[in-house]
Amino acid sequence: MQLQTTAKFISATVLSSAIAAALGVGPLDAAQDANEVAIVENVSGHVVAFVAGKPALLEALDVVSDGTRLDLQANSELRICHYQTRQFLTLRGPLRASISREGVTVVNGKTATVAGEPCAAPVSSTFSGGVVLRGVTPAPVSNVLGKR
Repeated sequence: MQLQTTAKFISATVLSSAIAAALGVGPLDAAQDANEVAIVENVSGHVVAFVAGKPALLEALDVVSDGTRLDLQANSELRICHYQTRQFLTLRGPLRASISREGVTVVNGKTATVAGEPCAAPVSSTFSGGVVLRGVTPAPVSNVLGKR
């Protein structure tokens, strides 16, 4: 009797998981994606992000959430792609700023430089496997294999 109940529970769990995956439903993922407003393209110096009161150093490819406060130390530079404005924004320290869905609010009077280049939120790749390298010149396959 207990074995049948366990089997039914497992079947129902697998079925509901399969339906949720097919529909693309993921409440945690959806909430997280809705909260993301920018991605870091480049950082030089030290840039501290405060999210929910917790500090963290920003690095390239970090995601910036709505309501994040940034502290850029002197001689620091941050370049982000802001999803809503679809523009690259560059911030130079020392300054304090806040990132929201609407844009960037600079606290100490400096302004953010808007690059003329458009950008977009990253999307998931349809390809599996492989390696992505930035700033590396590719070598011809014949040189790698030792053939000429």
